[in-house]
Amino acid sequence: MFRRSSRCDGQQETCGCVNVAIVREAVVVTDERGGTSVFDHQEWSDFIAGVKTGEFDLPTVAGIPV
Repeated sequence: MFRRSSRCDGQQETCGCVNVAIVREAVVVTDERGGTSVFDHQEWSDFIAGVKTGEFDLPTVAGIPV
């Protein structure tokens, strides 16, 4: 079962929504353009750890993304 990003604003064509399904064999991610990526569980764990530590945050100046 896919779960939609909590950051999705409901305008799937324009919001950059992603859907994630965690299954026995892998983690499957789809986007609104029909793209699909498949990750093994270790890759997904590494990605989530990076998100939590801010590894993928946009650079900011005075709190504004640049």
